[in-house]
Amino acid sequence: MTLAACLATTPLAALADQVTISSKDGAVSITGELISFDDEVFVLDTDIGQLRLSRSATDCTGAACPVLTTNLDMAVAVNEPKTASLLQAMVNGFAASRDLTGLSVPGSNGVVERIDLQNFQTNSTAGSVDVNLEPTNAAFSQLVGQQVDLTITKVAVPAAIAENVVASGGTDLRDLSRERVIALDAIVPIVHPNNPIRSVSLEELALIASGRIRNWSELGGDDLPIQMLLPAEGSSLDQAFTELVLDPNRVRLRRSAQRAESESAAAAAVAANEGAITVTSLSEATVGEVLPIRQTCGPLAYATDFAIKAEEYPLSRRVFAYTGDAVQSSTGNDFVEFLTSPEAQPLIANAGYVDQVVISEPISLQGTRMTSAILSASTAATLGLVQNFSRDLATADRLSTTFRFTSGSARLDNKSLEDVQRMVDFLNSAEARNRDILIIGFTDDVGRFDLNERLALLRATSVRDALAAAIGGDVLVGRMSVSSYGPLAPVGCNETADGRESNRRVEIWLR
Repeated sequence: MTLAACLATTPLAALADQVTISSKDGAVSITGELISFDDEVFVLDTDIGQLRLSRSATDCTGAACPVLTTNLDMAVAVNEPKTASLLQAMVNGFAASRDLTGLSVPGSNGVVERIDLQNFQTNSTAGSVDVNLEPTNAAFSQLVGQQVDLTITKVAVPAAIAENVVASGGTDLRDLSRERVIALDAIVPIVHPNNPIRSVSLEELALIASGRIRNWSELGGDDLPIQMLLPAEGSSLDQAFTELVLDPNRVRLRRSAQRAESESAAAAAVAANEGAITVTSLSEATVGEVLPIRQTCGPLAYATDFAIKAEEYPLSRRVFAYTGDAVQSSTGNDFVEFLTSPEAQPLIANAGYVDQVVISEPISLQGTRMTSAILSASTAATLGLVQNFSRDLATADRLSTTFRFTSGSARLDNKSLEDVQRMVDFLNSAEARNRDILIIGFTDDVGRFDLNERLALLRATSVRDALAAAIGGDVLVGRMSVSSYGPLAPVGCNETADGRESNRRVEIWLR
């Protein structure tokens, strides 16, 4: 509720009255005059100055306390049962922050179909969230047709759909006001634990899927037929596997290719068959042996939290939330804001996804990319730059959040725009506040080295400026330095389009 809305339900004179803001456990309280309230934060004028206090962590008592609208009524389309579980966790977490309780109602397929909200303090209903399990295209069609208020998917909105919305006079679904990245996931290949194969390349995965590699002995394993279980046709996992694995390797599937009904069914089949292999979401990889990806340029890529957060694991996936027009002016908008809040991050991790909490990794664990930096230095001059790079980072830790850009520009993409405030908050935390901040730009190796170096510096500068402009960013300016190493120290293989894309980035290091 905005302050204007509060004024509509609270006498103007009452705002000058004192209110008491208390922690949820009642252990701490403070009294003062309510200056403003913007749905999430109380601004209080007290004897020790103005204080900003979070509504989700406090209770307000007094005549001037705003009358809060807590009802949440919305319809949401999801395209995977696991995503429905993520939504369920988020709704319950949001409800708890509003002193509500959610009661989930499962459908005939066992997937949550509706979440009813209850306010036990007033013994009244507080809305409901309808959950529609739909294929990706149907989910977007329902959003555009205003049949649902929100769509949660692991597939970015197709350009054709977004452009049709714009042509009809609507807001582009790719705009930050409509598109949020709420979590991260990854596709991983899994095999039976007894399978001696310990890595696989994307090309080999494609050839296995096509039936052109049929026996594990062709990959150095046992003489055992391969049983490949592909994702359910038309699922978001099927779409992602096609886009990330099959299409880049120009492979088409046989009509007789064996498919699993669900990711859990595929994982169960792998657990029961030593010759089986499947691909699944990391959030579903509860059984079997997860194989790292052997990249064309040599290094192994492991599906670690850090690599997925940095979006350097080659089969990383974003979990998107797309909002419709009606959400922008309702409690639903508060829910959308909650999806990317600090309070939501443990809910995301508990649901089996990768959250967006910033974590650090010492230079000692970045050995593979340091080797890549040395190998990519083709001249004495670039080798000297690698030495400078190594010297600069000898005592540094890398942060997991990596800033990326819209194609061919120095403009941050939507995820990175949201990452800015998250990064500033971390850099001001006790863990980081006494350390120097190194902002380093990189590119792929296409084109002249000097031009790439200049572009990487431009991008690193744009990240610095964005950090400085964010709330609390002004105090960071004296600690920040900007540098560029162009195509040096690649994290992906420049031989592939996806590898080149992953190399176009800005990293944050602490020293």
